[in-house]
Amino acid sequence: MNNVEDVPAPWTLTGKGLIVLMRSKAEKLMADKRIPLDIRDSLKSSVSVLMYVDYTHSNAGPYKELLYVPGTAQFSEKLGNKRLLTISNIVVSSASSVKNGRINWGIPKNLCNFDVAQGPENLQEISLHQDDIPQFELAYRGKGFAFPIHTGLVPGFMKTLGQRWESKEFMYSPSAKGKARFAKVHVMQNLGNAFPDLDLNEVLMALEITQFQMTFPVAHIV
Repeated sequence: MNNVEDVPAPWTLTGKGLIVLMRSKAEKLMADKRIPLDIRDSLKSSVSVLMYVDYTHSNAGPYKELLYVPGTAQFSEKLGNKRLLTISNIVVSSASSVKNGRINWGIPKNLCNFDVAQGPENLQEISLHQDDIPQFELAYRGKGFAFPIHTGLVPGFMKTLGQRWESKEFMYSPSAKGKARFAKVHVMQNLGNAFPDLDLNEVLMALEITQFQMTFPVAHIV
């Protein structure tokens, strides 16, 4: 990726997507070697999150991503001994997003191919594969009326994330606003090594984000 241009933070992004809240058992996640060891070592998980995002605009161009937040991990004294939400597994469709996500925020992005289709009755179908090897399948359908959402209503500890990357620690607090509606997840299946095994029975709630505007700020790096 040496020929990929550096795109420094902050970034402004727009798009749509899906947020899935789950109650995954911590002991199950801590035994899953697809979650990096430095996260598993101190992982606590009351609620985990799967997010699919279709960025129609970003500083690095349009791209798609699928990410997983298993819970919180403990960070060092240099970050105030904070316990922060952290992204453990993430794939994106853009090499620029991979390189700059790692540099700007320490997000452990990897490249993946996304196939997106619309099934019957507005069912959204997303299939992921790397080198023609299936990695993940997701299908959902939004329902009901859209309502406004804003990260200003979310407590700070729930919207500040921490990452470890190449012996550095990163802390950042994205902000966003947009519209959402409730959704039903019909398929959520790991098929490869990019994500832990997730169970539809663990889903607590899902929101289809019909539109959003987001800012990823400059991270605090130690």
